[in-house]
Amino acid sequence: MSPYEVYQNNQLNVDSKEDLLLATFEEIMSKLNILALAIKDRYLERKVEEIEKIISALEVLRASLDFEKGGEIAKNLDAIYAFCVDELIKANLTNNVEYVQNVKEVLSAIYDGFKEAAKSINK
Repeated sequence: MSPYEVYQNNQLNVDSKEDLLLATFEEIMSKLNILALAIKDRYLERKVEEIEKIISALEVLRASLDFEKGGEIAKNLDAIYAFCVDELIKANLTNNVEYVQNVKEVLSAIYDGFKEAAKSINK
C-alpha cells in the first residue's frame, strides 16, 4: 500500500488531522527503511516502487500546505519536501543509500516536531 493510500485509509480511522499527519510520516519512514534495504540488496524493481510511493506521499504533503495560514513555515516545509524528492531522485539514479539517509534525517526531525506539537494540541 502506498503512503497516499495509507493517508486515505487513515482518514477514516484517526481522531484528528494531527494523527493523520503522524500516520503518514510513519508510513513514509517505513518506506524509506524498505528503500534503503532494496538499494543495498540491489533489488531495483522494489527500489523504484518504493521511491514512487514516497515521492507520491511527499507530493500529497506539499499539496496540503496552506501558504496563507502557514506563511513562512509552509514555505519552508515545501522547500524541505522538494529537497527530499530531489534526494530520492539522486538515490534512484546512483543507487546510493546516503541520499535516502539524508531524507530520513530531515523527515525524522520534522516528524518529531509534529509529534510534539500534536501532544500539545491533544492535551
